[in-house]
Amino acid sequence: MHGMKRFALAFALMNGFGIAALIGQTSTPQTVPLTAEIDVVSVRNLPGGNTLRQERRMKFYRRADGSTRLEEPNRVVIVDNTAHTTIVLDPVAKIAQVHAAPTASVGSMTPVKATSQSLAIGSSLDDPQSAARTDLGSKVIAGYAVHGLQRTTTIPTNSALGNTSPITKTMQVWSSSDLRLPLLTVISDPLGGTTTSQYENISTASSLDRGLFIIPTGYKTVAAPQSRVIESHTN
Repeated sequence: MHGMKRFALAFALMNGFGIAALIGQTSTPQTVPLTAEIDVVSVRNLPGGNTLRQERRMKFYRRADGSTRLEEPNRVVIVDNTAHTTIVLDPVAKIAQVHAAPTASVGSMTPVKATSQSLAIGSSLDDPQSAARTDLGSKVIAGYAVHGLQRTTTIPTNSALGNTSPITKTMQVWSSSDLRLPLLTVISDPLGGTTTSQYENISTASSLDRGLFIIPTGYKTVAAPQSRVIESHTN
């Protein structure tokens, strides 16, 4: 699962405003309500021709106010734009962890307008001066026009990692301004392999069941500290 965690964390850093960007959650008054599936595939080639491949499929819902529900294999994450809360549901233990997001943090989320701008990275684990951005142009994904941007980051020789030659990482993001979603993201990292995330089976809807965005009956509600919520999103 390291590839999946690497994808979520890297994508959150890339957008500068956390996991909300990963799942298309924005603070805009109106977004396109929709449902979709997210397919995340991580591939790592090992010496000797061996390959490690992990795949995770998630169900995604977004309502008109930008609130989202992400159904992972072992948990559900609900980001409520109106209540400024993040809820992590454990379907097995029937536990709901609730985190009240700071108002300033939610208010500062930049709308994913002309979502090609979502690659305006605010922070990075690497030296920002060694990063370069490339406009990849436009194409069509799942019937929607998308615009691509690529960020290339180079870790110099003799870094804290102990590398004897430069290490180059790339991150491509193909975003739909109509849907305000990153429909395709590809992260290539010599240290961790290649992780691809793509939205599939996208269906726009005028409204979604309100019950998708609240804690179900029978769940025990507990407060979750900031660190636990972030960990739940990125594992």
